[in-house]
Amino acid sequence: MEINTFWVASVPRTGSMWTTNIIREIFTENNLNVFPKDQIQSDKEILDYYTSKAQLDKNPLNKFVLKIHGRLMILPPRSKVVVNIRNPYDVCASYKEFMKCDLDKSLTVASDLLNWLNYYQNLCKNIFLVKYEDIENQKDELIKKLSEFCDVELSEIQIKNISLKYSKNKVKNLIKINDEEIEMKINKNEIVDTKKIVKFGNGFYRSFDINTGFQTGHISLRKSGEWKKVFSTQEVNVIIEKLDPTAVALGYSSEKNKNL
Repeated sequence: MEINTFWVASVPRTGSMWTTNIIREIFTENNLNVFPKDQIQSDKEILDYYTSKAQLDKNPLNKFVLKIHGRLMILPPRSKVVVNIRNPYDVCASYKEFMKCDLDKSLTVASDLLNWLNYYQNLCKNIFLVKYEDIENQKDELIKKLSEFCDVELSEIQIKNISLKYSKNKVKNLIKINDEEIEMKINKNEIVDTKKIVKFGNGFYRSFDINTGFQTGHISLRKSGEWKKVFSTQEVNVIIEKLDPTAVALGYSSEKNKNL
């Protein structure tokens, strides 16, 4: 049977949410039915959804786009995989800001990038690799290549429309509206839909857009390469020592030379 499920299987903070929405939009533009209708927050729910819905579905007009941060143990039947990568230095800074965690946890996530890529290249004969820098600088060409991977043909106008819909400014505005809505409800002691919020044990929360999955803080105010702004000089030295081999192996510039 033909492919019906597309997994965006990536380390966090590599642009996987953008990629997920682009693939969904590619199928929508081709008049296909895209599932799940609402974005799902946890990996467990995603895997359960695949088992109960996508794996059993036989409608050729139905396509399932599932984002996961855990590793798939096997390539599920009727599936293709898309993997996002990003400069591990930027991943480290972005993860620390987004998750409000300590440096060790951020380093662990960033240093796993190469292992993650190697794992999926060994698991699947044919994966699509999305570089974060292409999301920033070559969106239209990237969307075209993604559509080809999805076996969908798009016009230049369709590609432009998708690119504009998920531009950085559009996404930032969407997040802003959601943040303001949640804050207003909390201030007025109104009930907040649990599907529209991500809670943490320390009382910290983020708004969650059920249509796109974008959350508070998803779009950084920093530009790529400005990762050092997040850390102290001492932390920068620790990070370079830990992440430089991964960065170089992935094709990014060594920060050791820049730090001399």
